[in-house]
Amino acid sequence: MREWMDIAVLAPARDIDIASVPGLRDEVDALIAAGRRRILVNCENVTFIDSTGVAFLLSRARRLMREDGLLSLVNVSAEVSRFLQIARLVDVLHVTGREKPPVPLLSPGTLPLWSRSISVAEGVEHLALYRHRVVELLETLPLGRDAIYDTALAAGEALGNAYDHAGAAGCVLNARAYPDRVVIEVCDCGGGFELAPGEEVAASEERGRGITLMRMLVDSVEVRRRADVQGTMVRLIKLFDQHA
Repeated sequence: MREWMDIAVLAPARDIDIASVPGLRDEVDALIAAGRRRILVNCENVTFIDSTGVAFLLSRARRLMREDGLLSLVNVSAEVSRFLQIARLVDVLHVTGREKPPVPLLSPGTLPLWSRSISVAEGVEHLALYRHRVVELLETLPLGRDAIYDTALAAGEALGNAYDHAGAAGCVLNARAYPDRVVIEVCDCGGGFELAPGEEVAASEERGRGITLMRMLVDSVEVRRRADVQGTMVRLIKLFDQHA
């Protein structure tokens, strides 16, 4: 099982069309040549993708798939997403919309199908082991390959924050599966950190970049101070794809 330290985020400054594709092609090809196998294209500034853009994205998505990688479009507008659906391109391109619907609340009294708690050892060299443990758990659930990939990446980011900011001392990873979702919580014993829903963190801060990435990858991200002891709890929620 390969490692996932090879992720890259690309943010086009304008539409993906005949004018911008040559530059984007050079950027993506350079990333692939450098060993990146997971490329996120942040479409926050993209309002249109023409046929040249579609051909470029499809060719690079297929190339990465052949190499056990993945290309995703994130923060996609409703209009661009609708075009991709009409063109039946979402079967090849992994697309996440700009506006995510709110995660529905669980009905009172809903019990998890299963629950796992993993004590995280100190030493960042153990990070890969826990990512793989997360994958093993996710593979038992109705999640597609892309969703497993993304959720494992998000969990890895949360664990990476725990190592960076708390040395993973006292860190615990909790995973719970419900009929429609999986919930992963990473709890550390660091200084404590909290974000309001939708609150952004300056991009210059390492924690901020990790949170931004997690928000791209899963359906809900909560970051708050622990109520039981000093520290931070990061809660990730990934809803199941009913067609997976």
